[in-house]
Amino acid sequence: MAANLSAAQVIRVLLVGLAYYAGAWLGVTQTITPEGISILWPPNAVLLSAFLLSPYRQWPLLGVAALIAECIADVPTFPLWAAVAFGLTNLFEVSLAAWLICRAVGNGFDFDRLKRGAYFLLYGPLLASSLAALFGAAVYVLLGRNDSSFLSLWRLWWFGDALGLLLLTPLIVVLWRWLDKGLPRFNWPKLLEIAAGWLLLVLVGINTFPQGVQGELGFHLTPIVLLPFSVWAAVRFGIRGAAMTVTIIAVMAIGFMVRGIHPYSGLDPQLGVWLMQEYLAVVAALSIGLAILLHEIKTQSSELERRVSERSEALQRSKDALEIANARLNELASTDYLTGIANRRYFHDIAQRELARLAGGGGTVSLIMFDLDHFKQVNDRFGHETGDRVLNDVVNAVQQTVRPMDLFGRFGGEEFLILLPDTPQAIALEVAERIRKKIEAMQSEHHGHSIRVTVSLGVVEWNGNASLDALIRSADHALLQAKESGRNRVQLASEVS
Repeated sequence: MAANLSAAQVIRVLLVGLAYYAGAWLGVTQTITPEGISILWPPNAVLLSAFLLSPYRQWPLLGVAALIAECIADVPTFPLWAAVAFGLTNLFEVSLAAWLICRAVGNGFDFDRLKRGAYFLLYGPLLASSLAALFGAAVYVLLGRNDSSFLSLWRLWWFGDALGLLLLTPLIVVLWRWLDKGLPRFNWPKLLEIAAGWLLLVLVGINTFPQGVQGELGFHLTPIVLLPFSVWAAVRFGIRGAAMTVTIIAVMAIGFMVRGIHPYSGLDPQLGVWLMQEYLAVVAALSIGLAILLHEIKTQSSELERRVSERSEALQRSKDALEIANARLNELASTDYLTGIANRRYFHDIAQRELARLAGGGGTVSLIMFDLDHFKQVNDRFGHETGDRVLNDVVNAVQQTVRPMDLFGRFGGEEFLILLPDTPQAIALEVAERIRKKIEAMQSEHHGHSIRVTVSLGVVEWNGNASLDALIRSADHALLQAKESGRNRVQLASEVS
């Protein structure tokens, strides 16, 4: 297995071993009260964090490194067999807690969900630490420690281990996850805010923990004044801020207590340690739990906003697609499928609206109706595909002649209508003549054939009160006159019939 380890994995194992040793040294030398009672056991938090941050296959090597570090740290104080027993007990505790937590929440553990925090609290400080305390207390009995009962020894071990996990594991995990994302960018205003808050916390803490005086009834509640600091850190700076603030409170509390200065000086030493442990556990659980809850609410709110945004975008895309589809349907319903200009129904609707608009204002409007001469011969000789091509060429020629405001539509077959708003018949005759000449000069090329066509046109001016159908009949009558007069000509209608 060692041959397959990468350099990074070897470094990780060594760092965990060194960190575990440092935690054990602190636990043995820096968290012991003058009466010899351990307040906090830090190294298990180091190992549990390493397990939660590492894949299963690395756990055995991390455990061996921790066991060796435990023995090195304990041997100066305890016999070798006791040091090994303590190390195996701690390894059992951490392995059980890590296995249960990972089994419940999967790999990639982090303090980012209240459910994950609850599993950590249940399987770590509550279950694994209390079970391991049974073995730890038994080792103390075998060592001949008769100053306390087995139950008291069990409780001291349990509270010390549980408090170490509760205070330090969240701190290590969240800081590792934070740094693992890359070099953090600091928000200097927030950095100054939290630095000022921590300075004030230290000043208040220095004047809080030593104030216990025997006989005073209210001094047991004095340390609670520090709870708002951890709540503030949880609200303003999230899980990292809460974990670091709780750690500062714990360092101050333990620092005073190991020197015999604490609010519980009038009580039995063991009871005083238990009360301090309970206080720190409550502060840690409330503050870190609040930070996790706020983080989860923020994450769920962001996720909800993202889903709402995605849904809104999907609805907008659907709306746009529907509008495009409706526009396409309207276009299909209003345009001629072959030429793309207005079909007969759409031309009739728009032309009627235009006549209604001009009726009250005394405006003029003219109508041109034209028909391709001998178009049946084109279809018979060259086929309907060629005939369709010729019709499109004629439409393109007319569109280049009329104005954008003019209404151009296909009346049926090879017959077309052009409505010219605000145009008297003299101008309409000129437009019709330009159309006639343009089509006469046009050549349609198709399959090597050059095809020429001509048109006959009828022009009529609206008299201001005739219906659209009457106007079309007059233009059609003029068109027939143009055909009877030899085709390829423009004929003006005498009057609207």
